[in-house]
Amino acid sequence: MARFLIFLLLAFALAAPAEEVPLQDCDKLPVIPVSVAGSKLLFLVDTAATSMLNLNSFASGKALNISVTSWSGTALTNAHEVTVGELVIGQHHFHNLKLPAIDLSAIGRACGRPVDGIVGSDLLRDWGATVDLKNHTAHLPSDRETGESQIAELHRQLLDCQAAFNRADESAFADCLDPEIVLFATGGDFYGRDAAMQYYRQNYFQQHPPAHLAITLRAHHRLGDALWVEYDLHITVAHREIAARGSALCRKTDKWRIVHMNHSSRPADALASAR
Repeated sequence: MARFLIFLLLAFALAAPAEEVPLQDCDKLPVIPVSVAGSKLLFLVDTAATSMLNLNSFASGKALNISVTSWSGTALTNAHEVTVGELVIGQHHFHNLKLPAIDLSAIGRACGRPVDGIVGSDLLRDWGATVDLKNHTAHLPSDRETGESQIAELHRQLLDCQAAFNRADESAFADCLDPEIVLFATGGDFYGRDAAMQYYRQNYFQQHPPAHLAITLRAHHRLGDALWVEYDLHITVAHREIAARGSALCRKTDKWRIVHMNHSSRPADALASAR
């Protein structure tokens, strides 16, 4: 517990404040200094493009075919998928970014400076960042502002997951779970999305009348790029009432998904059953 409290205090102390990061010019194009693995790089800021890396600067990664949008339009192209462990802009640190890497040398030739990547509309949206071309700055919100936005987004998605559960929509509910989810439930321990879905299918989705789930969120905690959620749940199934306390660790890729979930009896219920 002491180590966990120290971790939380350090995370709070190191939280990045809101800041205005000055933009530079590459001919007339706005670019922003970034740091990756200690190397100083330059990324084009383009609100009409998807984020990507220059293959000449990031040569590793697996090959794949993707559609990219850039200054030259949208096209299907060959690319490498690269995971950037940490990208630093100003005082903000962004972790585990999966981005396509293609040849961006044409942009560098056009503006007269090497361009190592593009910060596009997708990353700007995820970061809650805005670009002020008049004042030539990029505004990056504080970690607190970012956290509040992430919590609101996660809350909306969890409500969608609750609705999918209540209409027994297995496809939609499965998309709420990470492929490698670990689920500790009253019916056992389940590892992986397939095992978790089999548990839900047998115990809830095949019941008549359909099971009904209600979740009451109690608390949220940021753990790096993940969110840990505490909640109470109430399930009505086959004329039985199930009340439990739960916690879930959620991680965002293209959307928020649950990677770890633990359910247990509420303290009052556990005390009553022990008497």
